[in-house]
Order: sequence, then structure tokens, then C-alpha cells
Amino acid sequence: MGRHTLMRAVMVTAIVIGTTGAITPTTAIADTVIAAVDPAQQAAADRARVKRIAKRDPRPEVQTSAWTALLSSRGDEAIAEFLATGLDKARARAIDNARRNTDIIQRTITTSLPGSNVRVTAERALRGTDAERDEYVRTGFAKAQEADRLNDNKYQEHVAKQAQADRDYVTHLSVDDPGPQVRAAAARALRTGDDADIADFFTYYWPSATKLDDEAFRMFTADQDVIWHNTVRRLQEAALAAEQAERESSGALADKARADAIAAWRSIGDQADVSSVNWGAERDKALAQVASWAAVADYARAATTGQDWASVLARAGANQKSWADEAEWAITQAAKWTGIADQARASAEAAIIRNGGNQ
Repeated sequence: MGRHTLMRAVMVTAIVIGTTGAITPTTAIADTVIAAVDPAQQAAADRARVKRIAKRDPRPEVQTSAWTALLSSRGDEAIAEFLATGLDKARARAIDNARRNTDIIQRTITTSLPGSNVRVTAERALRGTDAERDEYVRTGFAKAQEADRLNDNKYQEHVAKQAQADRDYVTHLSVDDPGPQVRAAAARALRTGDDADIADFFTYYWPSATKLDDEAFRMFTADQDVIWHNTVRRLQEAALAAEQAERESSGALADKARADAIAAWRSIGDQADVSSVNWGAERDKALAQVASWAAVADYARAATTGQDWASVLARAGANQKSWADEAEWAITQAAKWTGIADQARASAEAAIIRNGGNQ
């Protein structure tokens, strides 16, 4: 394997899985920062990245596309194709499907009778996740129509008087919950303050808003990671092309190519630093959610009002674990990008040494 190919494998593998080793710049023109790596490791890292997408991305379209690549008989070729083009196509399909379902539900709200099962359930679905809206379009609307047929277009649900302690807890969530969707849902429930709105918050809108916050976090981090990877890959290709031009030229042309390589490696270092800082911020968000759900669990264990606190407690445990997993992932990603920044700066330093120490 040539130095050019090896360096590409090293950087791509580091970008994908965060593998960093001892950094040893050398003065030879053919050398930059090189760590031993098997191309099979790169393929395995790509597969691991796609597997995480298949398991953690909240968009069914993306999950399906990722699993299709993982299970394909074409092996590594299918994985590479998914990362190159399939992921973007799946995200576009997800956006289109979500927009279509939202349009259908909005039209349903506009054309349905106030107070009917169709109107009430459509309004709930509109504030839900993409998956909840999709389920409503597929099956929920028909169920609501049947309920209206049986109940003369009147939504029927007994609502008990809500305890002051429950109202106080909704107020607490509207201010102190780390999730913007949960805060917004709690604030909506408090606007009228009637029993039905408070009850609906505990039964419908709190669980749904929880999912929205979780999905928003996972989609943002997944999409940003793609942007960061693509940016660094583009800069890496520029750096490697400049180093090749340096090898194949002399005099002023070689000096210009070397300067271009130094600039590209420094840009990679800067971008990797930004990515590391951003992953640190996402880690803090996830840890705030972990602490919040621990507090929810403590409250649910002690609560004595009429809400379904057993379900709240179960949801708190599941969410606490899920957010802890996200925090751990963010920690590893922050460390990975720090390693990439160190590698890139060492490559820039190696080029400076080749240039006799001149910047």
C-alpha cells in the first residue's frame, strides 16, 4: 500500500471510529502522520457506523435503508453506497413522508367537527412525532371515524378533577425540564388550566413531547456528524492532493503545493476542534436529560395522586438509560475529533519541517 493510500485509510478510519495512536511526524517528504491500519478495519468501522444509524436513527426510512445495506449480499460495497448516497436519499424520503402526513392531518383538523373523535385525535397526532403522525394516517384516522359513528361525533373521555400537586408538577416541567418540547407541552397545558388539559398532558402530550426531544437530539447529532465527516473528508482530499503535487514537482511549484497542504491540514484541525467542542455540548445536553429523568423517577415513586405514575416511572427508567447511552456516545465522539485534530496538526507540522521550519 502506498503512502498516499495509507494516509487516506488512516484519516478515514480515525474519522469513522476515532482510532488514534502515537503521532510521530517525520522529515521525509513522503511522510506525514501514519499509523498502521488494515483496510479491513476501515470497512468494519463503516459497518459499525451504519449499524448505529440502523439502531438509533428515529426515522423509519433511514433505519430501513441502513438495514438493507447491512444485510445486502453486496457486503462492503452496499455499506459504502449507503454512506455515499443512500443516507441522503433516505433522509429526503423521511422529510417528504413527514410533510405529506402533516398536510393530511392538518386538512383533517380543518374539515372535521369540533369535539369529534377525529378532531381530538388529529390534534394530538399533529403535535406528535413523525411515527405517531404516520400511524394516525395509516390506522388512527379510521379508528376515530368508527368511534364517531358509534358516539354521534362526540369524543367521550371521563376526566377526573386534577390534583393541585399535579398542576404544580406541570408548572415545574414547563420551566425546568431540559427538553424544549416538554417545556412547550407543559406550558400549553397550563394556558387554560382546565382538568382536561392537565390530564391530556400526563396521558398524551408529555410522553409524545419526550419522544420529540429525544428524536430531535438524535437526528441533529446524526445529521451534524455527516456534515462534519464530509467537511473533513473534503479537506483531507485537498491535503493529500497537495502533498502529491509536492512530490511530483520542484521549486516554487513544490513550495506552493506544500503551503496548500499545510493550510488544508490546519483547516482539518480547526474543523475537528469545532466538532469536538460541539460533541461536548451535546454530551452536556444528554447528561442534563439523564439527571432530569432520575428526578422524574424519584418524584414518581413518591407521588400519590391519580396519575399513572407506574407508567411514568417505567418511562423514566427507559429514558434515563437511553440518554446515558447518548451521553457516552457523545463523550467518545468528542475524544475522537480531538484525536483527529491532533493528527491533522501533526501532519501540518511535518509539512512545515519539510519546508525547513518555515510556516
